[in-house]
Amino acid sequence: MLAIVAFHVLMILLGLGIISRALPVKSVANALSYVHKTIGITTPPMAQTRKIALIWIGSILILADGCLLLLVFIASSLH
Repeated sequence: MLAIVAFHVLMILLGLGIISRALPVKSVANALSYVHKTIGITTPPMAQTRKIALIWIGSILILADGCLLLLVFIASSLH
């Protein structure tokens, strides 16, 4: 439970750092470039870097929560 809360806190802090421009756009662009090249899609232009990074963070949170919800549902159904 503590790991789940810590994950959410870290992701929200990362999102707040991107929104408040505390993180330089170059480092955010480098991280996005690494992720996009790993999965084989084109990297976004610098003007859209912050918006795309926030979309990635939101997607990761939704996917992780969905997987945890499914795991809890299956475990409670089997019990």
